[in-house]
Amino acid sequence: MISTVVIVYLAVLYLSIPGFLRKSGIKFYYGLIPIVNIYFLCKALNMNPILLIVYGLMLIFLPIRDLLMTTLIIFLPFLLMDAYEDNILFSFAALILPFVVFPVVAYFHGTYNYGGEDIEFF
Repeated sequence: MISTVVIVYLAVLYLSIPGFLRKSGIKFYYGLIPIVNIYFLCKALNMNPILLIVYGLMLIFLPIRDLLMTTLIIFLPFLLMDAYEDNILFSFAALILPFVVFPVVAYFHGTYNYGGEDIEFF
């Protein structure tokens, strides 16, 4: 049951990434390429991609994978809603119902709040 929920969560997030990238000024098809989409999402959220590499290595080699994955699942909705929505209620709604809130904010509602700078590939 829990594995099904995690798979649906990751599928909804993967399908929402092109919408998030399009709103931040990046071409939407970069959101469909598996490794490149996470890189550009980190750039759109003003995160250092090196942090993601370190986090991924920690998920591979440390025995506390469940704690690391839990922190990612808890903090990712707050990071996304801070970048694309001003309302704090959307952050809590994204934490509770990410299956509904991620696609709505990615494709229908919300604007990119960190605008102004161009995001380059390298």
